[in-house]
Amino acid sequence: MNSFRHLNVLIFVTVYCLTPNVKFVIGDQEADENSETTTGAFFLTGHLERMHQRYMIVRAYRRQEIRNKVLEWFGWTSVPQIGPRDRARINNTLANISSIRVTERQCFSASCNLPNRIDENMWNDSASGSLRVLFDVLPSEASANPQIVNATLKLHLKARVLCNCDDDLDTERVSVKVMQYLKPLRRRNRSRGRPNRRNVTVVRQRILWTALVPWTSNTWVSIPVQQAANDWIVQNRRNHGFEILVFDQYDQAIDANTVFSGIECVQPAEVDCMETTLQQLYGSTSPILEVYKTESPFVNQRRKRHVVEEDIYREVHGRS
Repeated sequence: MNSFRHLNVLIFVTVYCLTPNVKFVIGDQEADENSETTTGAFFLTGHLERMHQRYMIVRAYRRQEIRNKVLEWFGWTSVPQIGPRDRARINNTLANISSIRVTERQCFSASCNLPNRIDENMWNDSASGSLRVLFDVLPSEASANPQIVNATLKLHLKARVLCNCDDDLDTERVSVKVMQYLKPLRRRNRSRGRPNRRNVTVVRQRILWTALVPWTSNTWVSIPVQQAANDWIVQNRRNHGFEILVFDQYDQAIDANTVFSGIECVQPAEVDCMETTLQQLYGSTSPILEVYKTESPFVNQRRKRHVVEEDIYREVHGRS
């Protein structure tokens, strides 16, 4: 290629020396042979024309290659002819395709990794008597127009310990209250010029569900939490977790950790729903969040998170 280019330059110099009165014409203007700009433009114009011709040839070849591959895939020897009626049906289908929606089922296991905005010591405080769970839920693409059909928090009831004490309270049924944290659990500086009010713990929550539940050993309780799932997945609001409180029938507080099973940190953030069902049947008691949502399938879908890559990233960078 370089030899060919050098040969072109040599021919041009030879012609230029033998014809001293040569002039170049670019567009409608006549330029003198002594103009270096004219000489550069002459070569540049020719080079661009050759590049354009080569590009058009390659483009035509690739289009033909793609066409042949498509015909080969369908077993055709030529492009089929589409009649006016079929063309109208295709156009109508494409016009209404945006209204088609699919339902997706997602399952999440409770996470042991807390974001930095949550105070870890407060969250894991065993003296609080509550069970706190956080699910690492990803929001959906707004262009998919997601809608939450149903969301269920599943908690496992431990074996009930019976006591023959005189002051033993009736625990055949317990009152369960599920709260959604609207603000992260942490201490905040609310002094406003008053030093005695520094580092005040401000808890902002919303009651999602409360009910009397039979304390049947080794069973699961399903709690509707559609409002919280809508906040996180559809509204793309920050997820600060749940708090579960338990009371006996006389409204006396009971340690929720003695009623419900805790978190198993070996579980990945998002799990296969079929595997989750099998785990519930064959031994796993970690809290589960199950979500049914509908989305339009003809937009960029949320990429399924890779558990191994996610764990490596958290170990190296931490979780924000």
